[in-house]
Amino acid sequence: MSGRAARVEAQAKLNLFLRIRGRAPSGFHQLETLFQRISLSDSIVVRIATGRALESVGADCGPTEKNLAWRAAVAFAEVALWPRGFAIEIEKRIPVGGGLGGGSADAGAVLRALNVLAPTPLDTTALSVIAARLGSDVPFLASEHVTAVGMGRGEQLIPFAPLPARDILLVLPSFPVSSADAFGWYAAVHGNVNAWTEAPEPMTSQLDWNLVELLAANDLEAVVTAHHPEIGSAVNTLTRAGLKIARMTGSGSTVFGVLDRPRQLVLPWKGVPPTLISARTVERVASVEVIA
Repeated sequence: MSGRAARVEAQAKLNLFLRIRGRAPSGFHQLETLFQRISLSDSIVVRIATGRALESVGADCGPTEKNLAWRAAVAFAEVALWPRGFAIEIEKRIPVGGGLGGGSADAGAVLRALNVLAPTPLDTTALSVIAARLGSDVPFLASEHVTAVGMGRGEQLIPFAPLPARDILLVLPSFPVSSADAFGWYAAVHGNVNAWTEAPEPMTSQLDWNLVELLAANDLEAVVTAHHPEIGSAVNTLTRAGLKIARMTGSGSTVFGVLDRPRQLVLPWKGVPPTLISARTVERVASVEVIA
């Protein structure tokens, strides 16, 4: 099996809404969030090799042993007892620390690629268990779901039929926001007022963009904006431009706007304008391609 390889696009995600339902005895905040894959992606190649290596271009991904893609491959090997060696190549396009799930997308893509290459693939449950050990967003991004509600820490998934694809605009501030900081700020403001007692009832309504518009909110947005007013300014700018859905995604710092029709936007930024990326929501999960 040595030398076999697979390529996959690690799609980023949006949180079309994110509610904090309370805090479990474990200390983790309990979420209800709507995940949606988008066209912005990192390119991942996984090769079966004699040693273990990781190469990343496009962004600094930090120490190898802390990289989520590396950790995903190591965790897969521990459970599947295969492969002994691997080489991972990452071409980064998803901003780091932007709330778009870049590291989690890479980890999910590595798990999916290894499972396609494996002589004895793991079942969905086993793969999800590995993913949940790596992070809250990884189970969704290791799954075959395009759109899903995430419960608990985000790892309990309720899939929905894909929403019709829409153009989106991503507003990228010049700074990242760590999830630990965002949830820490939330806890400092809200404490245990909404202390978790039992799992909330999952959302089961049929999804469409009209419902998403009604539900679109992010409970972390206000506390992150208190520390980074640029985020609130970006949301307000998109709203004034006529976008009905404009929110911070995840724990930030990226702000997204969903366009209800193709059009050119005139955005009156104050000061130095942020980086803008045009993308789309997607209706399918990127497939894993065996290339050798």
